[in-house]
Amino acid sequence: MFLSALVHHTAEFYALNKLVGPLIAVLLDGLPALGLIYAGYWLAGTDLPPKGRWQAWIWCLVGATLFVAVMGLSLLVRAFEGRAIAEPLFPLLIAAEAGGLAGVVAGYYTGRARVETRRAQTMSDALGFVNSLIRHDLRNDLSVIHGHAELIDTNAGSTDTETGPDSVSIITRKTDEALTRIETTSAVAKTLTGDADLEQVDLAAITAEMATRIKNTYDLPVAIEIPDRAPVTANAGLRSVVDNLLENAVEHNDAEDPQIRAAVELNTETARLIVTDNGPGIPDKQKERILVSQSGEDSSGGLSLIQILIEGYGWKIRIEDNDPRGSIVTVELPISDTEQQ
Repeated sequence: MFLSALVHHTAEFYALNKLVGPLIAVLLDGLPALGLIYAGYWLAGTDLPPKGRWQAWIWCLVGATLFVAVMGLSLLVRAFEGRAIAEPLFPLLIAAEAGGLAGVVAGYYTGRARVETRRAQTMSDALGFVNSLIRHDLRNDLSVIHGHAELIDTNAGSTDTETGPDSVSIITRKTDEALTRIETTSAVAKTLTGDADLEQVDLAAITAEMATRIKNTYDLPVAIEIPDRAPVTANAGLRSVVDNLLENAVEHNDAEDPQIRAAVELNTETARLIVTDNGPGIPDKQKERILVSQSGEDSSGGLSLIQILIEGYGWKIRIEDNDPRGSIVTVELPISDTEQQ
């Protein structure tokens, strides 16, 4: 547009042999064109995602088109009325540049609003996860600790020597579990807020550990097929992903003989965690809601939470039907760089 304005007004200068008029005209429709060039440079330096930048330029084109259309209609009306139109290109250029600038500004602030909305939703998800863990898991651990502490206090000085050691062992185990949950919660919250410290974590060891926890909690064995090691790039929040996948497979399983299987598969660049069950399965519409959910308000809340976490980590999740019944949930995550080397 700037070049068009410059060429047009240069020709005008030679035709009129006057400087002031063409110079003012260049400033009127040349400066907005330079403003659009600067807007492109400025947008590239913002923290808008690439999609947001493209949307800003789409707004720019829409704005320019609308302004030119309005100005063009105005000129057509003047021509229809028989009025003289001395220089139609000049107002059309100004309209295109003004509309483009207005579109870029509108597109930027629209994209910014979406980013802030997404950020607020992410913070809400993080707080919701922490709240859920505190209300459910930590409260259960603390209740067990409190109960056995009272038992020890009640039996203090008693000749019953069996209860004391058992209670101390349970308190120690539950305290360790509570501390691990707190560490996991902190890692998940940092991941959801974009402040994660990723490191090498052994997916195989975590899967075996969570399978044992499910067996102890629900008295239901989990069949596992895992390699000796599966180093992946993650943090302590990976425990929550594996734990929620297995727990969801158990809690929603209505089979007479519930069967849960957890497998870890490795290839050159990624690792796959595959959790299979023989429960009622997940309807296709519900799968779609889970995979696009950002709020965790789905009826399969555990899977929605898992999707939120996986998106925060930048991993991939796939949900398929098992044969003859049940679901297969696959999570794909990157192998640790140090392991690939």
